[in-house]
Formats: sequence, structure tokens, C-alpha cells
Amino acid sequence: MTVDINEVGTTAFVIACFRAMEREHPQPLFEDPYAEWFVTDQAMGMARQLATAVPESTSMLRFRTRYFNRFVQREIAEGARQVVSLGAGLDMRAHIFAAPGVTHYEVDQGPVVEYKHGVLREHGVTPSSSVPHNYLEVDLPEKLAEAGFDRNARTAIVWEGNTMYLPTHTIFPFLNSLCGGISSFRIAFDYFAEDLEERNFERQEDLERIEAVERAMGASFPTGFQDLSVFEAETPLKVLESGPIGDLGEAYGTDDIAENMAEDEGLRIYQYCVLGTR
Repeated sequence: MTVDINEVGTTAFVIACFRAMEREHPQPLFEDPYAEWFVTDQAMGMARQLATAVPESTSMLRFRTRYFNRFVQREIAEGARQVVSLGAGLDMRAHIFAAPGVTHYEVDQGPVVEYKHGVLREHGVTPSSSVPHNYLEVDLPEKLAEAGFDRNARTAIVWEGNTMYLPTHTIFPFLNSLCGGISSFRIAFDYFAEDLEERNFERQEDLERIEAVERAMGASFPTGFQDLSVFEAETPLKVLESGPIGDLGEAYGTDDIAENMAEDEGLRIYQYCVLGTR
């Protein structure tokens, strides 16, 4: 199936390329046998451009993917019966982590869902339940319920690679709408621990790195959070875990990468967080 990657979303294709490239590493951090279905020459060129412009971005994306994989696995093991992927793009966790009694729901805009479902059907794979909407523009709990979602069942929500693209003023109303419509959930996301609106970075090199990523991805990042306490102040959610994504390398057995990252303080601005109602 041919497609204009700008129509579906450049970022979705570029991230799929990074997942496909994981098999090139001598010690892969994860397996995604579906990623190659979404690789295009244009997107692969952009992915390699990003890896050249900001070499550490490759490791960060690898660690990020492993982290969210582990989050989904852990939540299912602890009793989550539903997994919701926000801005799912071309992610295939719904199939990689399919489990008896667990339903996956993917949320993304219509063209993304339509393209992805077409590719899966071409390969004989049944798509997961999907909500083809911009989640900021609808009552998401209601739309999920229309797709079969149980508002009272324990739920894990993956919000990977989203927050930095969203207008800051939309974040807390959206989270509050989830709290009002879903009884019990945990939501994991990645974010930049800097004010990306003002961009008054203490270290100029950190700002330059952010802007290099923006240029390579053809995107802009308007939102970051210097203090996670704002989530507890603005929503009923509690911060359950957080930390720099670069610090995950040691836990993942990539000590050489982790050591180099530990020496680069600028990488600490890219972090993960889990919020929860429980």
C-alpha cells in the first residue's frame, strides 16, 4: 500500500523505522516483527538523518520503546484487562502483547487508522479495536465505550511520544476527562523536563539538541514540564514513578551506553512518568 507519509504523520513512520532497525543491534532490547511493514525509503532517510544529527537519540528511542513495553507487560501481569494506546501511530503492541482476557484499543486520527488497518489486512492480520479520532477533540471515554471499552475495568494507558507535541493548555483538561470517565487506570508517558514554551534553558547545548531533533523530525515541541507536582495539583492523579530515560540503560544491560549517557547531563531532560488513580 502506497501512502504520502505526510498525510498519515511523518513521526509515525520514522519511529517505525527505528523499531525496525532494532534487529541490527547485536543485543536487541526488544522485538517488533511488524515494524518493517511500515518502513519507507523517505522515512528511513529521516530516521538515519536524526541518528546522525543527534546520535544519542537512537539509544533514547530504544530505551523508551523497551520502557513502554515493560509497562504494558507489567500492567497486564498485575491485572489490567484493557490497554489503551493514545496517538498509537504504527505501534504494534496490541499484537505483540496480545493476551487472553485483555483487550487493546488504539486511538489515532482517521487517516492513520485507515492506513494501518489496510497494511495489516494486506498481511492477513486482524486490526485491534480502534478509535479513529483526535483524542483531544472528543469525549474519549465515551468513544472508547462505543468501541466496547469497560469504564470500570482496570486499564493501562500508553501515551508514548505525545506530550511534547501537544499545546500545554490541553494536557490537564484531557487528563481530567479521563479521570471523570474511567474508574481505574495508570497512564505512562515521556516528556521533556524543561519549559519548551519559554525555552530559557540553563544550558545552551540542551536547547540546541532539542532544536536539532525538531529539525530532523520536521516537528516542533511546545510542551515540557519542569515539575511533575503540577499533575497532582491540576488532576486527581498521583505520580507513581518517574526518572530520566537515559538512566534505564543500566537496567537494560547496556552498560557502555548507560555510562556515556550518565556523563551527559543534558540527556536528563528527557524523562518518563507514570500517573495513576490507584
